[in-house]
Amino acid sequence: MRNYAQPKRVLLQTTTLVAAGFIVSAAPAGAAEKLKIGVGGYAEQWFGYTDIEDDGNTDQDLSGFDVKSDTEIHFKGSTKLDNGLEVGINVQLEGNSNSGDQIDESYLTVRGNFGQIDIGDENSALYKTHVAPKEYGIGINSGDTVQWELTGNTSISDSGYFRAPFGGTFIEPGRANDSTKLTYYTPRIEGIRVGLSYSPDSEQDSNVLPDREISSLTDGVMAAIDYSHDFDGVKVAASAGYGTFLEASGDNPEPEAYAFGLTVDYAGFQVGGSYAGFRDSGINDGDAYVVGAAYDFDKFGVSATYLHGERDGLAGSIASGSAQADRNTFALGGRYILGPGVSLQGTLGYSEYTSDTAGVSDVEAAYAVTGIKLTF
Repeated sequence: MRNYAQPKRVLLQTTTLVAAGFIVSAAPAGAAEKLKIGVGGYAEQWFGYTDIEDDGNTDQDLSGFDVKSDTEIHFKGSTKLDNGLEVGINVQLEGNSNSGDQIDESYLTVRGNFGQIDIGDENSALYKTHVAPKEYGIGINSGDTVQWELTGNTSISDSGYFRAPFGGTFIEPGRANDSTKLTYYTPRIEGIRVGLSYSPDSEQDSNVLPDREISSLTDGVMAAIDYSHDFDGVKVAASAGYGTFLEASGDNPEPEAYAFGLTVDYAGFQVGGSYAGFRDSGINDGDAYVVGAAYDFDKFGVSATYLHGERDGLAGSIASGSAQADRNTFALGGRYILGPGVSLQGTLGYSEYTSDTAGVSDVEAAYAVTGIKLTF
């Protein structure tokens, strides 16, 4: 008689061994998984008309229609380790041609009960914690409006606006962009958070050792504190920050930057203001302040913003004698949400640039711009 029990026992033993192998090789429940990257970012396409008056340059005509683009693709991901730490990465690719900086920001983040650490090419705590009035449309508190107002050929140059008071209150000492740095943020306690940044030099996307004899700016330190709290429907946010580079090559002074901001929100309304200043920063020395109000209702949002900025130099150099320039910009912005991550936005703006330097003409610009902003 054929013995069927033996094959069954062999099959059972084999199945048991295979199952045990899977159990041994499988990750325990709740164990960390390898970091996976997702894709996000934003895309902005703008169409508008600008009218520019520059009596000092009659060889050009900048008035008319224009189309402008701003797109970034963000590669982001994070994983939570068995010890509770969360580790993530953020790499931002410029979606438009940019010979100077095709990768905008690239940094690693570590989060835990201790707070957050950012390591890599990213803005400092001074910049990232700054509080300023809400804006819709292209926004005047960033330097973006310069693209609708000035060029390198206008009487007042379009250089030196981003991350400096002449362009707004979101600043970095020495106008350093996303220089490689180490930043620590404390946990938010009773609405208060502190941020500290250190940057070996002002360079971005560079692993070269900084030479403190010849490098223009080295040993950057930035510190900031911000506050956020909801008082029974009244939301208050405030910030204060300071930054400098401790070493500058040659006899150049060490640049200093400081910024403050305050906003109050209630029932869809917001009012606020921000301030920024540069000292020992050459032609970029100066101050700026922004005041604004905004209102959100249903899918709509409107904003009104005023910016005053000033600096000591023009067009990349200090002219003999007095060389101060001033700007006054006012903008009305609007937004309508078309769907998740999609909004129609627009700006009506006016700017006046003046200088007390002999031979430098005033520049006036008025513009109407509309566009679609996507976030994904």
